[in-house]
Amino acid sequence: MSIFKILKRKKKNLFANTEEYNFYLENIPSIAKISNAYKLGALDSTGFKIIQYNILIRAMQNKEIYEKHLLKYYDESLTLKPEERDLFIRNKVWADLDLEKALYFEVDKQRIYIPIYSRGLNLIYNDEPTKLIDYPYSELRNKPLSTCVDCFDVYNFALYSSPFTNLIKIKVDKSSAAFYHREFETIYIINDQGRLDISIPLFDRYMKNPSDENILDKVKDIVDAFYSNNRTEFINSLYKNKVISHKTYNALSNNASLRAIKKNKIVNRGKTPNEVL
Repeated sequence: MSIFKILKRKKKNLFANTEEYNFYLENIPSIAKISNAYKLGALDSTGFKIIQYNILIRAMQNKEIYEKHLLKYYDESLTLKPEERDLFIRNKVWADLDLEKALYFEVDKQRIYIPIYSRGLNLIYNDEPTKLIDYPYSELRNKPLSTCVDCFDVYNFALYSSPFTNLIKIKVDKSSAAFYHREFETIYIINDQGRLDISIPLFDRYMKNPSDENILDKVKDIVDAFYSNNRTEFINSLYKNKVISHKTYNALSNNASLRAIKKNKIVNRGKTPNEVL
């Protein structure tokens, strides 16, 4: 059994008591129009799908807010010259979005308010909003499903480290990045396709008085140990930083010893051992 499966088995389930999960429950109907584009499926024990669903929810909420203000200011812009309308609408809409604290992140200095759409379509929302009134761009307002992109892949680390999530970026490696979620008490290793590779849950059920003091410093140390690809160093880092109990530490150490024995047997047979944690 891998280190990560053992950690998951020892983890207490805290999702039901979090703001992240409650936000998901309260707002999940808002993505009905686009859910078929993503097909994330049922929630799992990592909590990562809750994070992904909430990204989609916040994107659709932004879309609704943006389009509400767009329609209002489009009518006002009709008194202006055609070449003046887009800038007028954008400035007015952005001011209202700032007042409502609408979420966005930047890619090459371009604001992305609606990450379910490509950068090109976000550019239309930002710089040419009058196009959204008439066909074919009006379909973006009414039928978003057909123009959705795989936002997790397209925007990837920029999206996961944006205000659309509650993740904290810890480290970026060659083909993945490590993030931490405070409520879920979990480190997520996300690959460069925007998918979850590994989850590392902290604070197992056997810990009597777990403390998250200086948690980000602890997580950084654990992540460095993870990327060292040294099982013993990684296990020791978890225990040294007091995010696993002694009982779980023993279980991980014993499992590592058994794997080492099996690895030696494989080497003795002239085969290459699996070096993965």
